Amino acid sequence: MVMPTEEKLPSVRDLVESDSGPLRRFTGVLDSMPQEEQVWQAGTPDERKSMKLNLNYKDIEVIESVESYHFPIYILSLGLSNRKKSKYGVFGVSLAEILDQQYSAAQLDPDSAEYVKPTNRMDLKDCVGKRMGMVLADGPETGRPDKHLLFDGRAKDEEHPKGQDMPTAVWEVYMVEGVGVKGAEGQNPMETAIKLLDGANLTEFRTAAMASDLVRGDIPLLQSIGMPETAPNSFAATMITSGSFTKDENGVFHKV
Repeated sequence: MVMPTEEKLPSVRDLVESDSGPLRRFTGVLDSMPQEEQVWQAGTPDERKSMKLNLNYKDIEVIESVESYHFPIYILSLGLSNRKKSKYGVFGVSLAEILDQQYSAAQLDPDSAEYVKPTNRMDLKDCVGKRMGMVLADGPETGRPDKHLLFDGRAKDEEHPKGQDMPTAVWEVYMVEGVGVKGAEGQNPMETAIKLLDGANLTEFRTAAMASDLVRGDIPLLQSIGMPETAPNSFAATMITSGSFTKDENGVFHKV
């Protein structure tokens, strides 16, 4: 009998959520969002139907994953619900918070003459064709956002015969290309890039820019940052020719 090597021995550590897929944080272009009907306990007195939303992402950029993922597409499926306390509700609230960053305080104030009703604001359908940043809220031990307390009909006991709220891993939106980034209310991608350039050389600046969700969400800006410094439309060249920055003998940029 051949014994397995130590590297192949089974482990009870680092188990993952079976229905969450391998990705934990990624960006991708929302390509389409078809719906399909689901039937539960078909043919029984308890039969019920629901709608599932499939968010089809393309041009995937994997940021965090529990295993290798080399495919260019990813499908994120959510059961449709009008309740905030649901997986779709958590997703929807996180998306709405980012989309609302583009509106002024007056436009978000119901008592203002400039108020824009939620039904007239940018919505999920308007995100098709845009790159979105998604993160699985399965923390706090993972370093990602905390899990959410959602009802689980499987979590039954004597006190909760129909189920109860349980910490649940759910998907949240943290970035929408050209619109906003979670926690970046009032911040501008260009202003952020300028701050990152000040006191940095080109390599340091590009590394910091790539790590900024806000800058990465502005594709034209990101492309200009990645251009060779000699290109006339590169971000660094533009900052120098406009007189906004100088560069010292060590290649470090300084805001004028």
